[in-house]
Amino acid sequence: MNSFFFHQWQKKLVALFIASLLWIFVNQTIITTKTISSVPVRIVNLPNDHTVIGLLPNGFLNKRMTLTLTGTKDIIDFLEPGDLEVVVDVSNQPTEGALNITKKNLISLNPDINLSHHINAVDHIEYILKMSPTLTETVLVTILPPIGDPPENYDFLDIWPMTFTQTVTGPQDFVTRLKEEGLEIVFNLDEISKEELDSLPPEGLYDDIINFNVPASWKKIAIPLPGHHFEAINDPEAQNCYITFLRKKLLPIPIHLPVQVFYPLKNSTTINPSTYKLGVNQFIDLENEIPTLSTPLFANNVSQLFLEVVLDNLQLQIVAAPKSEREKLEWSICFVNQSHLEETYVAYLFNHARPRTRNNPAKSQERDTYLRHRFRNFLRHFTLYLSKQTKFELESTLKDSQVKVHVPNVTQAAATIEESY
Repeated sequence: MNSFFFHQWQKKLVALFIASLLWIFVNQTIITTKTISSVPVRIVNLPNDHTVIGLLPNGFLNKRMTLTLTGTKDIIDFLEPGDLEVVVDVSNQPTEGALNITKKNLISLNPDINLSHHINAVDHIEYILKMSPTLTETVLVTILPPIGDPPENYDFLDIWPMTFTQTVTGPQDFVTRLKEEGLEIVFNLDEISKEELDSLPPEGLYDDIINFNVPASWKKIAIPLPGHHFEAINDPEAQNCYITFLRKKLLPIPIHLPVQVFYPLKNSTTINPSTYKLGVNQFIDLENEIPTLSTPLFANNVSQLFLEVVLDNLQLQIVAAPKSEREKLEWSICFVNQSHLEETYVAYLFNHARPRTRNNPAKSQERDTYLRHRFRNFLRHFTLYLSKQTKFELESTLKDSQVKVHVPNVTQAAATIEESY
């Protein structure tokens, strides 16, 4: 071993030195090729009044490139996608054209790699770059009916405002089309807890209307422009966005409801007020010669304010019909002079609206539509109950030349109400 290492060691050392130099020289001059995918493309020197189709807010394109690099083996073999990016100066770029990427466009993200000295050629598939004038427009955002279910003991009523606007900047063609199509947003009621609503103060004088302020995290919208991304809604009205709920409870009706029989003309020769008069019994009283239902009733699915507005215009209507058509007569709840009731309801709530809404003509009109929609929803959902568990039903028949009225389950409902107290 001593002879092997130390015999003519000077010559062996020189030979080793020369071999190392040759290895370094050969290694740095061997040319190889490697394909690297997902290379990011960054745009620089973009004119202020233009944008590039597919440009993200961070200055990169939403699509990456696949590059085939030819260069020295010692560098090419160790290159990874995260080691470089493509930088494109578009200051002198045509509006639309194919990119020609050379090694001058390559930027090393690894401080230990000098690409300019080790890359000989760059190949890639055709990549078309399109520039477009930028356009800023206000786009209508429609709030869709929410998904999910409201918390227990609450009903969803409506959302204010009914619409937003979103100021959008982007390529002219895309923004123009987006303005025509509009945007949509939807909220999820499953994300609201009962504890949150229970802790909120009521709206106005009544404790059954609750406004839930929509969190900022909900007020983001997908902008379907190149470089698809979410943006916060930039309409100033978005800060006033809330979802209104009705706190469920039975509302006692403090009067006896008037009852009227409707006689269709087609049957009037045999069925009319002279031949079949509404009969007075344990369910029907006469108050100042007006037939009324003596059974205590409750209203459900409406607010206290709505009930107070319509109370004096409520009426039960029975539709007279021959027994050949039906044994039990149909009936309905009627709201007399609906248009006047609607005006009264809207005027009251509008006068109690926030000053900012009242003083904004555009929002005033939207508020008017919003309140009328709520009133008409209450009209549709108004339901009568005998007790919390018993829905009101009316059974009427033609018998003994009278329209005879019967209310089933009255005894059971009365017992339930007494137990609740």
